[in-house]
Amino acid sequence: MDLSLPPAAEAVRREALGWLEDWLAANPSEAADPRLDLDLRRRYQRDAYDEGWLVPSWPRGEGGREVDAETELWIKLDFARRGAPKLPNVQGPGVVAESLKGFGSSEQREHVRAVARGDVWWCLGMSEPEAGSDLASLRTRAKQHDGGFTIDGQKVWTSHARESELCLLFARTGERDSGHRGISAFVVPMDAPGITVRKIDKIGVEDEEFCEVFFDGVEVPESALLGPLNGGWKVAMTSLSHERDMVWIMNLVEIEEALRTIRAEFGRSPRPELELELAELEADADSIWLSGLRGLASRLAGKPDHETTLLKLFSTEAAQRAFLLAARACGPEAAILAGSAHGAGVAAGEIEALGATIYGGTSEVQRNIVGERILGLPR
Repeated sequence: MDLSLPPAAEAVRREALGWLEDWLAANPSEAADPRLDLDLRRRYQRDAYDEGWLVPSWPRGEGGREVDAETELWIKLDFARRGAPKLPNVQGPGVVAESLKGFGSSEQREHVRAVARGDVWWCLGMSEPEAGSDLASLRTRAKQHDGGFTIDGQKVWTSHARESELCLLFARTGERDSGHRGISAFVVPMDAPGITVRKIDKIGVEDEEFCEVFFDGVEVPESALLGPLNGGWKVAMTSLSHERDMVWIMNLVEIEEALRTIRAEFGRSPRPELELELAELEADADSIWLSGLRGLASRLAGKPDHETTLLKLFSTEAAQRAFLLAARACGPEAAILAGSAHGAGVAAGEIEALGATIYGGTSEVQRNIVGERILGLPR
């Protein structure tokens, strides 16, 4: 695979990066940690959508520039490396908007612009107390009746549930043991009677709030169904696939930040006994980037993209090792090292890298997926 872009695509890439450079210069953050500057992040999402750089592959006038998938991948990596503000309601354009575009009714698709632009926040009702990373095991139930559905159950680790106006909810509509075949997706207003939201406190940087959400006899009309009845698994898998590149890109950028810290520390105080670990992590970073490109090449060729499936597991585990090595290299000073626009600093990076191996599918679940769906091993 040619790792360079054609001249026209490279010009678009440079135009995108130039826009970001100008935007960052004109919008300096007043917060010590830019990731906590919610107003800045809101402005960025709105302006990036309006200029077509939020999802560059989308059509013009819909938050995009109609670029091809390879060009979009380079733009996403450039923006992450340059320190583009993290989207405040990241699941909006990353998952919800794609779900609405791909499966929504004409009325539901009218939400796409507001979701992608950040004008209206949505939360994702996926994880549950006993099905945190295994969507097929969810127990929240939507019982069908004349005119609609009654929803009962609980969701957990629901980001931004208190600030969101709507929820993309996944609930069981098939038999209890129907697995992934009996799940449906719904659009549920968060102010509907019977919904209770409680915040979950966490350690680390509070740039994203977690909540648990309880559904007690919540009534929704038939029009709330997103996609076909019992077709929620396809909605979830198709929509989540649109954010798969951003997962490994964000992890790669965090790894690169940790590696810069390690190299700088080794420059001040050489640690020969740790050089081999540094070299292994540098090789891991190259492998993540090249595997991401191979995954893209597979998709463009119409082949199964096994590489990107592996990268959730590999990149989060590598990020955890990178920050652990940074902490060892820096010693006690790691506890007070500040972060940058790119990352959280060593101490916070350790905490967040640990969390990354849990959210979005734990490493254990990811290994099961690799074993069963890629290697074809028995359950």
